[in-house]
Parts: sequence; structure tokens; C-alpha cells
Amino acid sequence: MMRAERIRLEDFLDDDFENKPAVLKRIEDGAVFIYPTETIYGIGGLTVGTSIFQRVLEVKKRPPENPFILVASASNCFSSLKPRFSQRAQALAGQFWPGPLTMIVPCDSSQAEIALRVTDHPFIAEINRHFKTSLISTSANVSGESYNGEPDYIYDLFSEHVDYMFDAGVLPRSQPSTVIKMAAGSFEIVRHGAISQEQIETCLRECS
Repeated sequence: MMRAERIRLEDFLDDDFENKPAVLKRIEDGAVFIYPTETIYGIGGLTVGTSIFQRVLEVKKRPPENPFILVASASNCFSSLKPRFSQRAQALAGQFWPGPLTMIVPCDSSQAEIALRVTDHPFIAEINRHFKTSLISTSANVSGESYNGEPDYIYDLFSEHVDYMFDAGVLPRSQPSTVIKMAAGSFEIVRHGAISQEQIETCLRECS
């Protein structure tokens, strides 16, 4: 396989970028790529078929029973997955989205639950300007190994296994998203992160 094409984020965001139509077509056709978020670099692709999920699993060397987080710039980009948001989940989304809160909710399109997050990162916004669907989001490291955010390291590690790397340079240090699982009348913190349990509880109290 050829080494991945490395594209500066600022070039991709420019509508005058000469190769943009070709890149978007490959993304539509199932490309897997490295991309920046407001927290870390992720590995992903459009959530439009099982083959993309399978390829990301292979790139990541990750067991299939570990679900991916799905990200989008607006909650309506999740509509094809038919997520079910309780009143409490809707309250949290209204308070913390876009932002570093991931919610695990049931969905009608699958027997499994799905983990969703809305972000205002410009790369995700640009993807959703062209494709009204979410992106797979998993950290750009081999499963079981620590994350190294140096762009050259990430590129060398995955360049023979992905189609593109959208390079935004070294990303600012930040906490990961808080991951919570919604249940009837309660929630469980699966991963502590940028939004505290107290903030979540305060929101739910004020919105009840």
C-alpha cells in the first residue's frame, strides 16, 4: 500500500484547495484517515458501512468488542443511527454540546448502545458540511500502547495503513472527553475527563 497523503488542515479547510474534490470523493468511498480533534489525533472514517469500521479496527489493532466513539458537528448527523435520547440526555446535550462530553445511549438501528459526541472542531464541521453523517473517532495509537501526539510519529506509525493524515501540527494539551452511560433515572461515568461529575449532576438537577 502507498504511504498516506499528508494534508495540512488549513489547506483542506480552504475551498480553493486543488485536490479537495478528489479527497472528498475518496472519503465518501470509504477512506480511513488520521485527523485532529480538540483533544487528540484520531483514526476514523465516515460511519456509512461495516467495512470502514473493520478497517479502523485493523489499523488500531483493537478488539471488536470495544465500541468506538462517534463524533459530529451537529446531533442531526447521528439521525441515521436512530439514537434514543432520554429527557435527561437531551438536557446534557443542550448544556455541554458541542463539547467534551460523550454519551452512551441506546439506538434503534442496532442492539448495541452507541457512544456519541458533538464537537465544534473545524475539521469535523468541514466534513459534515459535505457529508451529513458522523465520523468514527478512536485515538491515533495502537491498542494497548500509549498515545504520542507528535504528528511525525503518528504519520510514521500509520502511514502505510491509512489513506490520509490531516495535519494540524502539535495539538494543545487538553483533557479527554468525559464518557457517561445513560440509564433510566441515572448515569454512570465510564471515563473521567474535561466535564466533572458535579457539573453533570448540577445540569440534571437544574433541568429536572
